[in-house]
Amino acid sequence: MTSIDVAAPPQDVLERTRAAVGPLLRAALAELPDETREVVEFGLARQDFSTAALVLLSAEAFGDVDVALVALALEFAHLHEQLHADLMARTGAREVFGADRVVSAADALLSLACARLTKPGVLILNVALMSVVDGYVQEMEMDERDDVDMAEHLGVAAAKSSSLTAAACELGALAAGATASQAGHLREFGDDIGLARRHVDDVLAPDSGRRTLPVAAAISSGMTVDGGRKWCEQQAELLLARALHHLRQCGPRARAADELASLARTVTTARCAPARTPAPVVPSQSTAESRADQTFA
Repeated sequence: MTSIDVAAPPQDVLERTRAAVGPLLRAALAELPDETREVVEFGLARQDFSTAALVLLSAEAFGDVDVALVALALEFAHLHEQLHADLMARTGAREVFGADRVVSAADALLSLACARLTKPGVLILNVALMSVVDGYVQEMEMDERDDVDMAEHLGVAAAKSSSLTAAACELGALAAGATASQAGHLREFGDDIGLARRHVDDVLAPDSGRRTLPVAAAISSGMTVDGGRKWCEQQAELLLARALHHLRQCGPRARAADELASLARTVTTARCAPARTPAPVVPSQSTAESRADQTFA
């Protein structure tokens, strides 16, 4: 079993990721027409490149291979999804550039992503993006109903927020020669991190009248919205614990495991209360992980 201490500095990981994909990114952007490149660069400025970092670290967990192209492909796919989110919400890039230019840029990003993956990689990415689309379709249908239960809200959140992080981890692991079982554990790790991040995003989101997860939890359980936020924070902790369990199970290299665990906590629970999360200790199987398995079984 690998010991995971969650001590690596995440900012170093993100800076290393940007350095690894930087030359490839500049070359890819040079392929685009000026109007499309402007939209893509606007979107990239909002990205933290954590999706690409998941690819690199998942590969480093099993071998020494150059997966910068795969990492860039997944970052492009993530931005593709974010631009569609802007279109749906009528915010961000759509406000700045208009719907037509954003659609064109999103299509170009998908082409750039697929061109940098092998056929098996394209198939994995396609499944992930189809899950995201399904999540948006379900969400639109739910917006017209008053009888939506919490399970449906969580299902949509998982479809929209977990699919690409799961694919990033799986593709990185497979590129480095991980077994199907190891890649599967890394995929579950990414899946849980994506949903944990969505819980935290919704906790930190300003009140807008939308049915975010805290609002949905409050309506479903008859609690206050503050109670819903607290519930979401607890769910994020449980999801993180389960993710770290999967990370241990895949038997990764120690340094990459530490960096993956550190990045996972940084983009999830540490954002809720950074002052209360110094160099955390990974919960044992008998405590938080067992609770996570029971809650999400």
